[in-house]
Amino acid sequence: MEDNKKQVVIITEEKQSKSKSKKIFGYVLFILFGIGTWLNLNGIWIELPLLIPELSEGWGLSPQLGMASNIANVGPLIIALIRHLIGGESSAYEVPSICVIFLVGITVPIILSFTWFKQVFFLGTTRSLYLLVLGFFLALVNCTSSVTYLPFVNRFHKKWLNIYFAGESLSSLIPAILGLLQGVGQEAKCIPSPTNHSIMIEQHFPARFSVQVYLICLSIIMCISFIAFLLLWRTQPQEKNQKKSQAEQIIAGENAQDSLLTVNNNDVIVKSPNDNNEERFSMETIIYLLIILWTSILLIGCIPSINSYSLNPYGASTFHYVLILCQCCYPLVSLISTLRPQLFQVSKIGIILSTISGTLAFSYIFITAWRSPCSPFVDEAMGKYIVAVMWVLVYLIFYYERIALGNYFNETSGHRGLFWYGLLTQAGAFTGAVIIFTLNSLGKFNERALCEKYSCS
Repeated sequence: MEDNKKQVVIITEEKQSKSKSKKIFGYVLFILFGIGTWLNLNGIWIELPLLIPELSEGWGLSPQLGMASNIANVGPLIIALIRHLIGGESSAYEVPSICVIFLVGITVPIILSFTWFKQVFFLGTTRSLYLLVLGFFLALVNCTSSVTYLPFVNRFHKKWLNIYFAGESLSSLIPAILGLLQGVGQEAKCIPSPTNHSIMIEQHFPARFSVQVYLICLSIIMCISFIAFLLLWRTQPQEKNQKKSQAEQIIAGENAQDSLLTVNNNDVIVKSPNDNNEERFSMETIIYLLIILWTSILLIGCIPSINSYSLNPYGASTFHYVLILCQCCYPLVSLISTLRPQLFQVSKIGIILSTISGTLAFSYIFITAWRSPCSPFVDEAMGKYIVAVMWVLVYLIFYYERIALGNYFNETSGHRGLFWYGLLTQAGAFTGAVIIFTLNSLGKFNERALCEKYSCS
């Protein structure tokens, strides 16, 4: 009897050990899979301080790259069209689409690592077409990942969704850590021109490793993420005949083309011709949706496009390390929301105050870009610290708002609210990018040359 009991205990322990190992294996796979979402595009933004001095666009590279990134939102529309053509209930498109996304995400950084510095004479001037075109494709696969990865994750138990989101947050943290290891090199200095000693030119120093090495590292990480996806697909148990999750319906934009808006006193009613269900949007919800539109214009559309004009006047190191700090804000806010969800309960006064605070911080950032080369406190030691604090504040405040309001829409309006949340996010991002691109094309932003003297007092 005792021997039988011991055998039962041993078998039970072995099963528990195997179950624990499978669980850890699942955690690792879903995290690695999530890392492949926005890794490449975040990496390109981190490299801007090293790219700008070498390319003909100079500081104008930021608004051009921002515009190219937002045009890439055509990707989700392509996936929506594929879904429509093969039937909305089918998930046959998911695995092939994800494979294509990963193959592009792996190969493009390698190609870019050998071509980012090449210039092409186009429309009367030299342009970095290789960087802009390949950057567009990186943005395209990153944007498209939003509408393919989540539906794929929905095949598995719902407990894995938060693990996947943890990996997604690391897609901004990992490029930031790589950038931190890379550094920006010694501060540039002015030296006499070899051809004319009366003219001073900038001398830039190399980082710890090159842009090429950085891009190849991104490609390797994407390759690891791709392997994790293949292992998930072939080894992890999938739930059969499950009802589509809210996340999948939202991301896919299901029935969006049939939605109608009607105004009824203080409520907006969103209804679909295919059913009689109505979901009322109170004026409070409408205000929150407008706040999402506003924060998207500033945070996703405008700020990335003016980063060079706002930060570069204060030095290449300030430019480099502030971008890295900002990339760390989303993982930080996401972690806090997981550990202290009570801090993200929506209150009308709190949201309004945070929106005003974030807008004021953005206003300072915009002024630093608008007034370049004579940005506020540009010749004083405290200048770079003030602008760094303002940048980090904008990211922390607006990420807090977006997570809090995302939870609010999920609880109060469900599918419709989150659909409009996503739609207004994309609309705001595109609007902000167009505004900055237009202003830059009109010559409203100016560079600050290191070796020129300015009377900014």
